[in-house]
Amino acid sequence: MRPAVSQDVQIIGDGGQVDQDPINVSRTTDEVTWTAHGPHKAIIVFASPDGSPFHDSTFQVPANGSVSSGPVKNSAFNQPYKYTVIGQVGVNDPIVIIDP
Repeated sequence: MRPAVSQDVQIIGDGGQVDQDPINVSRTTDEVTWTAHGPHKAIIVFASPDGSPFHDSTFQVPANGSVSSGPVKNSAFNQPYKYTVIGQVGVNDPIVIIDP
């Protein structure tokens, strides 16, 4: 088994804008790392009826910092998961796609 690979997503604006949408994550070896540069802190929320493909459903991304999702949980389906990026002045709704 290969080590976990992080899919890096950059938060690029105060309105929750990200540099990748959608992102594909492998069920067995990948996780997502959201990174904020400068003052663009954000909250990542998986609140749709499908829930979160990760063990947590909310992630706090500090200004000039990053947070990782951890691995995909075993009960996650191979499907798209919509999430919300709450920025300081707006929101964005990108997608994470779980691949086999």
